[in-house]
Amino acid sequence: MESEDIVVEPTFVLLFSIRLKGVFAGFEKSTADLLPIPTNEAKTYMNVLNEFEERLLGSAFQQSRRITRWPLGRITLNELGENAPTYADVYLLSHKSGVAVWEIWLSAPPRNFNAPNWITWLDSDSEASVVAQLWRVLSVVNQEISGKPLWSGLYFPLTLLNLPRLPLAELVQVHGQDIVRLLFRDSSTLAFKPDVVTQELARDYCLRQSGMTFLARRGGIDMREAEENSPQSSQPNPLSRQSFLPFLITVELLVLEHAVLQHLYDRLSRHVPKSVEELIALKDAVNDGLQEYSGVITNATRMTDAVTSDGEILLGLEDMYNAVMNKLEAVSFAITTQSQRHTTLMQFWLTIVFGATEIGFLGASLATWYYRTGLAVVLAWTIGATIVSGLTLMLVLRGKIE
Repeated sequence: MESEDIVVEPTFVLLFSIRLKGVFAGFEKSTADLLPIPTNEAKTYMNVLNEFEERLLGSAFQQSRRITRWPLGRITLNELGENAPTYADVYLLSHKSGVAVWEIWLSAPPRNFNAPNWITWLDSDSEASVVAQLWRVLSVVNQEISGKPLWSGLYFPLTLLNLPRLPLAELVQVHGQDIVRLLFRDSSTLAFKPDVVTQELARDYCLRQSGMTFLARRGGIDMREAEENSPQSSQPNPLSRQSFLPFLITVELLVLEHAVLQHLYDRLSRHVPKSVEELIALKDAVNDGLQEYSGVITNATRMTDAVTSDGEILLGLEDMYNAVMNKLEAVSFAITTQSQRHTTLMQFWLTIVFGATEIGFLGASLATWYYRTGLAVVLAWTIGATIVSGLTLMLVLRGKIE
């Protein structure tokens, strides 16, 4: 079959992690270049996502409101060429630890499979890419909520490909190289070795016969064959293929945890607690921030379990977690050492005070016996004995603690 006959319905979900300036309670200002998302579309989207999140994460986790999704608006797109997305719907996922992820949906009408074109759209360094167009508008909002005009963490795009007429096997047979190229966001024209393509296509996380799901360091892909009774339109609704959503929710948690770990590491590097109480508060904040990393979704399904396990390695979460724990251990050691030193110094001065006082009282007793009627002389002996004994104890004990 010729490649130009392979028609797909592409949808892209772009994830950008950021650090918020404070507790996020919603968007305060409207931006001229942002249109409102139609109320019925935003409501449907939120309801569907909430339903899937409850299945994956559990009702208790959802009720804790550790993660909240906020609709921002719709950005009109142009300059991308024919059969390209014409708009992007923007949402924000805020995490209670002070980080967030921009979630941006772009749906294109049915078109021929064209991986090189999509790689160009997803290129975060090109001024002609969809990323550049989006951030010309988003930079204003991002500056307001994070203090920076651009994202400060991870950029991770997901590609959803629906095949309205063909089985997946034909797409993989014709475009196996291009699928791996899109997965890696590789703009080179040099072909991959056949073993590399075979290996990557064999790393399929989807459990359904009609789907394939892939994950790499620079993005993810989910491909689905047409489902019965699925709606057909020139601008397909990405939620019509809900089997993609568990993969999306899992990857979003991974991107959020990447931001949480980076935030905690920077916090530990920037601010060293000055007391045990501050250290305890910091440890509580670290433990609270890492609840998702501790495996909240690993028992949901085999697919989410595998994606979580491999995603932690691919996105460097294991290394970041170890770095945070090592940093926290170093801070704990420093605080403990400092606390022990303070305790030793306190014992040092208490020994001097009480030792000198006891010797002073002893001198007073001797002076009273010898100078029975000289009160001033007795007082002088008492003060002198206290001072001399205190200085002597200080000189003797200082060498013991240094």
